[in-house]
Amino acid sequence: MTNIFRHERKVFLLFVVAAIIIFSGLGFRDAWPPDEPRFALVAREMVTSGQWLIPMRGGEIYPDKPPVFMWGIALFYVLTGSLSVAMLLPNAIASLVTLTVTYRLSRALADERTAILSMLLLLLSPQFLIQAKFAQIDALVACFIWVGIYGFIRHFCIAESWRCYFIAWGAMGLGIITKGVGFLPIFILIPLSFLTFKKQLPTTRWKKRTLLGPLVMLGVVLVWLGPVLYLGAHQQDPTIQQYLSNILLKQTAQRYANAWHHIEPWYYYIFKVIPVFWFPALIVLAFKGKGIKRLLSDNPAYLALAVWVLLVVAFFSFSPGKRGVYVLPALPAVAMISGLLLSRSGISKAIGNFARSVTLVISLVVFITGTVLLLNEKTASSLILRFHSDLSTITKLGAICLLIGMMGLFTQFLNLSKHLVSWLVIITVIPSTMGVWILNEIRTPSQLLVRAQTQMSFLSTSIGNFDVGIVDVKEQYLLYSPFPLAHFGYHTEKERENGTAWAWLKARPARFLLAPKDYLFQCVDLEKALSLGFAHRDEWLLISSDAAYATCSLPSDAPVYR
Repeated sequence: MTNIFRHERKVFLLFVVAAIIIFSGLGFRDAWPPDEPRFALVAREMVTSGQWLIPMRGGEIYPDKPPVFMWGIALFYVLTGSLSVAMLLPNAIASLVTLTVTYRLSRALADERTAILSMLLLLLSPQFLIQAKFAQIDALVACFIWVGIYGFIRHFCIAESWRCYFIAWGAMGLGIITKGVGFLPIFILIPLSFLTFKKQLPTTRWKKRTLLGPLVMLGVVLVWLGPVLYLGAHQQDPTIQQYLSNILLKQTAQRYANAWHHIEPWYYYIFKVIPVFWFPALIVLAFKGKGIKRLLSDNPAYLALAVWVLLVVAFFSFSPGKRGVYVLPALPAVAMISGLLLSRSGISKAIGNFARSVTLVISLVVFITGTVLLLNEKTASSLILRFHSDLSTITKLGAICLLIGMMGLFTQFLNLSKHLVSWLVIITVIPSTMGVWILNEIRTPSQLLVRAQTQMSFLSTSIGNFDVGIVDVKEQYLLYSPFPLAHFGYHTEKERENGTAWAWLKARPARFLLAPKDYLFQCVDLEKALSLGFAHRDEWLLISSDAAYATCSLPSDAPVYR
């Protein structure tokens, strides 16, 4: 009874720590480029326009992703009234669900100790923590994928449960309309069917009703895709047809087979991503790897998980386009396997010493960084020039680094478990609260847009209200602009965008255009342009209508979005 109580207390405390780590910093910062402003802008437009079916940004269809992640942000925006809180809540909740599922599946397959260790290894993994605390789409789709894996393992390996089986297919459907790769749990049916054939799993779990699973997945997908197909096919809406072509073909099969960006070699995940971002679980595998073959052969469910991880990594490795976050869904399975190894063989002194060494080195590096930022004027000056910051910001960052480093070093005097948990809280909570609060102004273009508004108000006092357009538009400028902005399409070719922007600028006197200096805007007198300063490493110019030439040979038939 005492042991049960002790384990329950540890689990409760670990979940509390996980919640503190994941939810700390909500509302302390705005959306940061490159991805967060895009999703936040789409979600805000859903709320303001009342149109939730097709994702839109700046009045233009956003064709790259299905809408579920943006729905989540929009829903929390309605509930909280704060976009800076709403944008982080879907991933924070999804990551806590992923931790919970990892714990429950590990406990069902092994025991409480294994479940706690698996959960701790996942929480310590850099890739998991980064995605839990940023408004990118991958943590949410990883959650749906992991719920799918949970349902299949529960049904085929633990106890027959058609509810879990069909929940797995439903979760895959949600995963697909979050991001196309939501179907990844299907891959685990390969090792599960093989193990069933080899009589290592019960054969009675495969019945005729298993064929209904894909229909459940399709039904979930059609809840959203059905109305979109109706608009495109039945009503022949050309904009919707273009959206469907992009989302169903270009962003799935074409992007996988013939990617046009993020091109990496086949070994990218094996050598550049997994060793860095999965290292806590990998260290356990490195120290305890001798017993893994026997352990997997004695535990068919864990063997199926191991094969599934290999299949997921191989699947993404075959595509020429790669990003580190793509393999995130496989991380909980690796944490579970490592947790089982650690539970069965014990935490050796070598692993404990290695863990302390890693945290010691990181703490020392952060402490030294803070000292350099505070005391080395040359380094501070170079950072100010490079990031267009100021001495006050660099000084504050130096003080925070010094604080984190000192507190991290003090945790070395605690026992191993308390040391790891305390160090993890320090290294995550302080940067995500104090750190982001200081960096927020640099990471958004708000100050530049305020300067633009001041200049335009001064220049246009005699001609009344002004209109503002922008070329080479990024979502953060639309998101943070205190005034309405016109733009000329995210994917419009440069010459056509330039010509259309020139025609728009020349059409009436009280118009201004925002353009990056390196855009080399044509058909205007750039000598009359006013520099607004830097934002996101670009120097921005304010171009008034009186700077426009009388004629321009560039095409000017691009759409204008307001």
